[in-house]
Order: sequence, then structure tokens, then C-alpha cells
Amino acid sequence: MLRRPVPDALRRRPLREALFALLAVGSTVPLWLVDRPPLQDLPQHLAAIRVWLDYGDPELRFAEYFELQPWRTQYLAYYAVGCLLAWPLGVSTAVKLLVGASLVALPYSMRALLRALGRDERVALLVLPLAWNAHLVLGFLNFVAALPLSLWGVALAARLRRAWCLRTAVLLGVVALLCFYTHVVPFALLVMGAGLLAVGDGWGPSARRLLPLVPSLVATALWTQYAPAGHSTLAAASGAEIARTPVPEALRELWMWLSDVLHGPEDDVALVLWGLLVVLGLALGAGPDPRDAPPSPDEALGASLTRRVGLLCPLCVAAYFVAPASHDWIWPIAARFPLLAALWLVPLLPAPRRVPGALWVVAAALVAVVHVRAVATAFVEVERHETGELDRALEVIPRGSRVAALVFDRGSRYVGFSPFLHAAGWVQAERGGAVMFSFADFPHSPFVFREHDRPPRVPPRWEWMPERVDPVRDLGWFEYVLVRGGPGRIAFERDVFEPVFRGPRWSVWRRRVAAEPTHGG
Repeated sequence: MLRRPVPDALRRRPLREALFALLAVGSTVPLWLVDRPPLQDLPQHLAAIRVWLDYGDPELRFAEYFELQPWRTQYLAYYAVGCLLAWPLGVSTAVKLLVGASLVALPYSMRALLRALGRDERVALLVLPLAWNAHLVLGFLNFVAALPLSLWGVALAARLRRAWCLRTAVLLGVVALLCFYTHVVPFALLVMGAGLLAVGDGWGPSARRLLPLVPSLVATALWTQYAPAGHSTLAAASGAEIARTPVPEALRELWMWLSDVLHGPEDDVALVLWGLLVVLGLALGAGPDPRDAPPSPDEALGASLTRRVGLLCPLCVAAYFVAPASHDWIWPIAARFPLLAALWLVPLLPAPRRVPGALWVVAAALVAVVHVRAVATAFVEVERHETGELDRALEVIPRGSRVAALVFDRGSRYVGFSPFLHAAGWVQAERGGAVMFSFADFPHSPFVFREHDRPPRVPPRWEWMPERVDPVRDLGWFEYVLVRGGPGRIAFERDVFEPVFRGPRWSVWRRRVAAEPTHGG
């Protein structure tokens, strides 16, 4: 089959390729400057991969406390790849590589989509200022990893719509399945985008183009039918007993869900500049170019496909206001859609032309570089001033111990949200054992506590309210307690707990007396 000729304006040039790669790879720099990137849920993901990887290690004692149930999680692809990388590289490096690959893949997947639609590939640079976003700082690593898979899947569907190719069809099926087993929301957009592109010119061709989605749709049906997390997701999607964010509040929070990464003004400036780039790109690329020839059939098809893909952007805007804020254990839901709307806006933008277009490209690159530099600086400051002593704190905890974490001071002066909320995950990822707070009691976890020897079940939002924890009443199952800030009431129970490490921000307390037998409470 003959390949569609690539217009001269879209041809890749060595210098352009090198600069594009440099910008994409450069977005990962903050990850590699620190040992522990301050991403809120990151420790939980590290702990999950460590349990999978070293389940049989008697020193870490995972098999004593947990049962592996990989069928429960819809994040199967992410954790499986994480384990494969962690086996030779270690858990921390593996997860950094996964997050870094997600960041690098985002502009490349957008470029693949633009190319498949016949658009100017330079516009893909607009996703770079969005790469470091609120969801990444919250540690929603599966969601972030699924974004480029979703874009790439729609790009493959566009290629398939132009010309049937068995290899492209198989690749679309694989990408769709990987996307489903990474995160359900970007997967849903992949399916909708691929469906919009597939239909037309008769039932037979349309059905053939939809066929690659069948394996992932079967996996979806099985998961929603048999997995606890699937039940909750299906209930949230059906609108049963949901609470939506009022429109005025949703409008106030819109900015936060796009760029609340740092405590300084850098996020706001980067987002404003991104918006100005969008408006400027629309102005510079609007209207016909006198030098343009009448559109060929191939270009007309590309314009039609672009309009179809363009429906995903307003759909995401509507979902932000219509979808529930949360449901059961799932949070957030609606808040994911502002970022998705911004990403799906990019394929609709015209390319600025001539010299102003070149200056626009330079400006987009500069905005991305400045934002990444600000994130990198903040990460370094967090490690220098807020997590530096955590290494020494963890060293006093024996491997395989039962550890609770009381995080009174969960915020940071440099990055947004609560990067220390899940400090217990660092213990499990580096020292093994069983910890609380843990995602192991959540339906999406790939492992669960054994009922005969587990920590007491805790009420919702337990990790947010350490001041309510009574050390004598609530911590009887644990051998050690990791504390940030506080230390709260544990300091007054010297006959039960003794400090074995005390630093300016972190402390570790060891139980003096044997714990009472417990069976989960």
C-alpha cells in the first residue's frame, strides 16, 4: 500500500526533531533532581509495586499481611510495567521512568495525532506547559500515563480511517487495551474519539474500523461486572446518588485543576501565557492563506476528521460541570476534565504562519522551559528543607515492621496539595511490612490485607485527621509510628511509646509494650 505523501510544511527536519526531543525529555528533569519527588500519591504507587515485586521476601513479610488480587485493579498495565522495570532498576527508579515516559510521550502522542489529521505538528508544543499539572502533583500517575495512550489511540484510529491497514488495526487494539488497564477516563475518550472517526461510508467499513476496540470493551465489561472498583465506577457513571459541584464553585476551582502545582505565582503566569498562546495562535492562523492551493481530497478528509475529534473538547467541558465531584472512594471525577479539555483543544488550533508562526513556536517552547525550571527549583527546595531527614527516620524502623503514620503537617511551602499525606507508603516501599494509611483497603488496590492479621479498619479520611487518633486505643497493632509535625498525643504516652528518632519535622516512636492481639477491628 502506498503511503500518503507528507506535505512539505509537515516534514520533520533534524534540527526540529532534536529541539522537540530536548523539550520533551527536559520536562522530566524535576524527577531526577530529587530522591523523593513530592507527588502526593506517589508513595502508595511505590508501595504497591514493591509488594508485587517482593511478595515472597520473608524479611519484608508482605505475604504475612497481604493477598495478591491483581484482577481487582484497573491499573494492571501500569503496575505490571512498573514491576518489570523495578526488577533490574529498583522501585524508585522504575516509577520515575514511568512518570518520565508519560511526560515525554505526551507531546509525541499529540504530534502523532496532528500528523494523522494532517495538521501542523508544531502545535504539539502547546501540551508541554500542561505536562506538569495538578493531577501529576496529586500523584495520579495512572491517569497521567493514560493521557498519551488516549491521544495515540485516536491518532491510530485517524490513520485507520484514512486507509485500512491490519498492522495499524492491531496496534490500535493493543493501545486501547493498555489504556483501559491504565486509567478508565482517558480510555473512555479514546473509545469515543475512535468511534467518531470510524463511522461513515457504510456499515461494513465502519464495523471493520471499530473491530480493534472489541478486546478492550470486553475487558471493560468484565471489570465492571466482577471487580469491586468496576462496580463503583459504573455507579458513578450512571449518576446514582451523586453530588455535583455547584457551577460557581466549579468556575472558581477551574484554575486550580489546570495548574495548581506550586505555591508561587509561576503556575498562574504559565497558564496565562498558555492561554495567550492559544488566542495568538488562533489569530495568526485564522483565515485562508493566499498561497494555499484548493484543498485536495486528502486534505478535505483531514479537515473532516479534525472536526470529529474536535467534539471531544466541548464534551470534556460539559463533563466538568455535569459529572460528579466524587463517588464512594473515587475522587476526583469531574476535576479531571479541565485538563482533558485543554489537551483536546490543541488539535483544533490552526498553525501560525510565516515569521510570526516561528516566533509563536519559540514562545511556546520558552513557556514550557520556564515552567519546568520553576517545578525543578521547588522540588529541590522540598528535599532540602522538608524531606531531607526522612532517610534517617526510616533507617531506625526494622524491615518488615508494622508502622502507622500520623501526618500532622502534610503540606509543603513549595508545592501544592499534600505531598506528605501518604508518608506511610515510603515506609512500605523501602522497609516492607504493613502500614496505615494504605490503599490496600480500597477496591482498586492490587492486594488486600489478610483478615486474620491486619490493622484495624479506619474511618474515611482517617489520614487527614491524626489529631483524632488515640495512640493507646487505635495503634495497638502497630510496632512503630512515623510522625510528621505534631507529635500529638503520642508524646504523652511515654509508658506505651518511646521516641527512637526526633528531627525538626519527622519523628519515629517505638512501642514499649507488646501489642494486644487483633483481628482487624
